[in-house]
Amino acid sequence: MTGERVFMFVDEEELFSAMKDLDCLYCRIPVTASKHHLRKKHLRFAVYYKDSGIGVEMTDKSSVELRPTAVLLESLRTDREDETKPGNKAACQKCGILFTTTSNLRRHERLQHGHDQQPILCIDAKNAIYVTPKYLHGPRVPIHIRKSFTSQVLLCELEECWDFMKAQAQSGNPGKECRHLVRTNHARHYVPPPPLCVNSLDEMGHKQLLSASEKLQCREMSSRACIRGVDCVYPIFWGERELSERCVFFSVYTDLEDKWCQFGRTRVSFDTESGGWRCLCKRKRSRCVHKCLSAWWLFQERPELLQNAPDVHAESADALEEAVMDAEDVV
Repeated sequence: MTGERVFMFVDEEELFSAMKDLDCLYCRIPVTASKHHLRKKHLRFAVYYKDSGIGVEMTDKSSVELRPTAVLLESLRTDREDETKPGNKAACQKCGILFTTTSNLRRHERLQHGHDQQPILCIDAKNAIYVTPKYLHGPRVPIHIRKSFTSQVLLCELEECWDFMKAQAQSGNPGKECRHLVRTNHARHYVPPPPLCVNSLDEMGHKQLLSASEKLQCREMSSRACIRGVDCVYPIFWGERELSERCVFFSVYTDLEDKWCQFGRTRVSFDTESGGWRCLCKRKRSRCVHKCLSAWWLFQERPELLQNAPDVHAESADALEEAVMDAEDVV
């Protein structure tokens, strides 16, 4: 074996012999591929099956046949077919299995590893601000939270989380955290994004993507964020799966504290297919400096994502965008 990952073996002994005297190829950190390790960390999640004329029959180690649902059968067929297709795939961070869609990956994580696997990023180390998905399912719409033991701050943007923690405090559990705050225990450390450059803003002006007044507003807001020692625009890409999501989200500095920007930041979303933009500020359906700032960052760092949006301010009644909007109105 030369270091290439293989996911199908005739029996356990073939796996043991192939991995003998090697580090485990299915783990992200170096660990010896002993029989104990392979059984405990990987074989316990293995799928035992045999091919037949009518499809796949699932069996466990005692050879008791289990008949999977149509959804599971289709997922197995799709995964096996995808192994031969070129292109980028998302890998499970626990066991290394590759998936072509984030929905298949999330389903695998829930079923095989038993927890939500929701990412969380620190976007402002100075003020202890994080972003994490609002819901367990559907589009990964981010929300802001603050958690600092030094400043004794435990805050979440959602009112339902306020009510939950308030009820817990009244019940004698004043330190009980909502599900979003709990995730900070495995948050990714703050990594500064590429800074906004005036040259790219001027180029947008030359191409008539921004007006003179919009350019001025962007420069002023960027300067105020710099004075405060925070990032004006922080793009929210969820780790290795960053470009597999249709909507790109940004946390944008506002220099305000209001219901829509409780921690001095708002959320902007961009639909890479329709070119539609949305911001939580009071100018939701029109141009605002927060959308312009996000477009500035995209134009500078990821111009290929703007190919479907000749007008960076295009507002589209796109199905996914409407779904995101509906999700925001639930709480």
